[in-house]
Amino acid sequence: MREAGERFRIELEKSGFPGPGDYIAARLDEGQRLAMKEQIDEFGRTFAALERQVAELAGELADKQPADTAAMQERIDGLKRELERAIGDVQTAARYKQEAERLAAAIGSAEEQARQLEEQLAQVMDLHQMLKGDNALKLSFERYILIEYLEQILQAANVRLSGLSNGQFMLQRSDRLETRGRQSGLGLDVYDAYTGQNRDVKTLSGGEKFGASLCLALGMTDVIQSHQGGVSIEMMFIDEGFGSLDEESLGKAIATLVDLQRAGRMIGVISHVQELKDAFPAVLEVRKTKEGYSRTSIVLK
Repeated sequence: MREAGERFRIELEKSGFPGPGDYIAARLDEGQRLAMKEQIDEFGRTFAALERQVAELAGELADKQPADTAAMQERIDGLKRELERAIGDVQTAARYKQEAERLAAAIGSAEEQARQLEEQLAQVMDLHQMLKGDNALKLSFERYILIEYLEQILQAANVRLSGLSNGQFMLQRSDRLETRGRQSGLGLDVYDAYTGQNRDVKTLSGGEKFGASLCLALGMTDVIQSHQGGVSIEMMFIDEGFGSLDEESLGKAIATLVDLQRAGRMIGVISHVQELKDAFPAVLEVRKTKEGYSRTSIVLK
């Protein structure tokens, strides 16, 4: 017994138990020992399997070189930088896409406004073309308005022209279309009572043209004064033209001017025709001298 006790004490010291009480406190029952034994056996089996796997892997890697982890890390870093750049490019593209959509909407709005303005411009241009006379009648709006005044002037002019031409001529507005891009509506024809036909005023002789022009001028003054009550045309100057008249026409022209003078208008005539000088009560004569200048004198009758 003493030997057994001594051996027990030695085993306790080897096991690190300070005394028998500590051993008794640490001792396990049968179930705990079996469970722990099963854990130890399982650990052994697992450890053996891992050793086999390690051996197998070692065999597989025996002829292989270890990977260059530094190069791999550098490659990974490069790919990360490329990824960051790609992400930046995607974000930039997204901003460009938003800006492009905004610009597309603005362009669409501007295009619609331009289309509406073009439609309005087309209407205005059509109206402008019509008003300026680019139409089938070659008649501008201005000339259309002037036609009414021309008709009144012709009516007043024909009153004097009938007497001046012994009833032969009567001025009429022409509706013929002009050529070479010229505007129509204000052309003049003359009705010749002797032939019963209309003809262009350009076919009149020099004296006939002067008589027609004189009557038109007098008719214009009559119409202006009738429309503008505050305007009074009290003076009229006529430059030349009487030399182309025959004796009868000259006498009638002088009579017409005398009637105007008696009606209160002052008539001034610039002419070399002696009959006119004799017909007017006051004459301003201009004579050229040999010295190169002119002398004037007033002759009262």
